[in-house]
Amino acid sequence: MEKVLLDTDIGGDIDDAVCLAYLLREPRCELLGITTVCGESEKRASVADAICRAAGREIPIAAGLDTTLQPIPVYPTPDGARALERWPHTEYTRADAPAFLYRKIKAHPHEVVLIGIGNMTNIATLFRTYPDAPGLLKGLFVMNGYFGTEPLPEPCWNWNSWADPLASRIVFSARPAVHRAIPLEVTEQLSVEAARAEALLNAQSRLMEAVFDFGNAWLESAGKLTLHDPLAAVSVFHPDICRFERGAVRVETRRENCMGATAFTADPAGNVEIARSVDRERFYRILSATLNGNPPGHQSRKY
Repeated sequence: MEKVLLDTDIGGDIDDAVCLAYLLREPRCELLGITTVCGESEKRASVADAICRAAGREIPIAAGLDTTLQPIPVYPTPDGARALERWPHTEYTRADAPAFLYRKIKAHPHEVVLIGIGNMTNIATLFRTYPDAPGLLKGLFVMNGYFGTEPLPEPCWNWNSWADPLASRIVFSARPAVHRAIPLEVTEQLSVEAARAEALLNAQSRLMEAVFDFGNAWLESAGKLTLHDPLAAVSVFHPDICRFERGAVRVETRRENCMGATAFTADPAGNVEIARSVDRERFYRILSATLNGNPPGHQSRKY
């Protein structure tokens, strides 16, 4: 069993909800708690709670920071939260999410894997406030960064870094025992058409009904499902699903035209490993089998 904490900006892009659903269904995951980040974190906490309830689970949740360490020109709100009226959920008020995370980590030293799939504000604040926290983690897995050869259309495409560049820099500088980052150029390989998403993710279960209800607005506007965040979670339990390279990451925090940009330097003594490739078909099989409740070795169709 892996003790896991999830920090998420759930409530917008459907892949956060898929990631949470995977963790709820992964039999080797002991989900100790969830923290939410980004605009209207209280509503995001309610979305996370509703999805947990749909899975028949009660998970401790803390609504975290909804402002950033480095100001950005937007205030993202969770469009998917409109579906809350259709699902039982708890109403949340703002809490001290970094303290919540630290208590869980301190109670289980060197046993907890922290997964970050939103902007890095909660995690960076955790590391700033409790400097011993990185060393107490078993691992840190984040969906963050872009290291592709082609320039991005806009800096904000690298959202989890752009949405709080200073927080991203703090997190990429941390030295937990295992520090792995899943970047955008790898997760972009994991896209399926919106019409095929239900077949992959089994929309017939109560859990996945909730996932699609909270994520349909995003899915319809995007026209496709890109599984950015679930790869970070799957890689915890299937560490060979990606090929990683060790080195160091720099984050741009000054120049507006490339704010949040991430640059990688390979270094065997570096503090972070970034994913360079992913076994796409194996990833789809693992995700589909787990969400569908099929036994190990289940063979799903290709996507």
